Amino acid sequence: MMFNGNRCAGPVVSVRHLNSHGKPNWMRTLLVCSLLIAACAVSTHSSLAAGFSKGLDDHTIWVQGVQRTYHVHLPPSYTGNKATPLVVAIHAENDNGPNMAGLTHFNNVADSASIIAVYPDGINGNWNTDGTGPKDDFTFISAMIQQMETKFAINSHRIYVMGFSQGGIFSEEVGCRLGSTFTAVASVSGHMPSTFVPTCVQSHPMPFITFHGIADPIYSYAGWANTRNGKHLMGATDAEDAWAGLAHCKGQATTTNQPNTVLSDGTTEQLRTIGTCGWGAEMQLYIIKNGGHTWPSGLQYMPTSIVGLTSLDIDAGTVMWQFFARFHY
Repeated sequence: MMFNGNRCAGPVVSVRHLNSHGKPNWMRTLLVCSLLIAACAVSTHSSLAAGFSKGLDDHTIWVQGVQRTYHVHLPPSYTGNKATPLVVAIHAENDNGPNMAGLTHFNNVADSASIIAVYPDGINGNWNTDGTGPKDDFTFISAMIQQMETKFAINSHRIYVMGFSQGGIFSEEVGCRLGSTFTAVASVSGHMPSTFVPTCVQSHPMPFITFHGIADPIYSYAGWANTRNGKHLMGATDAEDAWAGLAHCKGQATTTNQPNTVLSDGTTEQLRTIGTCGWGAEMQLYIIKNGGHTWPSGLQYMPTSIVGLTSLDIDAGTVMWQFFARFHY
């Protein structure tokens, strides 16, 4: 699908779905419409972010008979003589690793913090987030990290994962399923299904930070009920509460207003925090009032009329790293 002016060019797709009684299933229709909008959004994001491969080294690995690709950014300070933290950044639907670097500007954070960033590619731009696809992306992510540990000086006690949109869903699922690999998890505008939570394999209480716009038109802040193969895609507070449960948090959620540093962006933020968790872990949810399906302080990859507003009050990548840096196991 391509975005051309204010319209998506592509085949006509019927979005009228029937339930088991032959009546229209409007919730399913709504979800399909949202996904079509998302596909248009990411398509334009891809064209706008072209050229963001600068500063990235391309790598390949064979997994389950398929050659997979990923892109590595090394900070200027890297010498290979010191074990270095690693952040895995997972792209959105119908996208790729270099565009994730362009959307988030995370290479700048990696340079200033002296950390390694890696941007893996999904097959055909997508992630097998629920195990129904032909290939196991969990195996790919695990194999990628293992290969990187043979190529680079990686601090195995400080490996983190973050993602946006579908990549946010998958980053949570990866942190859940591969809990012994990762130290902390972050997501923006996307959360795993509640049905996935019981499958989590946690070797330690997992610190979790997430960002979500209340006006997100693509992935509802409140989540989706019974619209994805009968699985409930959690809303933002549901996701934070679920991770708090996994981390055995005893503290109550507290919400504080954040400084509105850029008045012209049309957004304000609150921080919902849950503490008193096992091993000193913490849960953080940045609630972005009027925020859309966007990366805070990232690329405005589509018009605000389609994806909503981008908060400029906070830089999600910088805040994520500040959060990640507090934890190592």
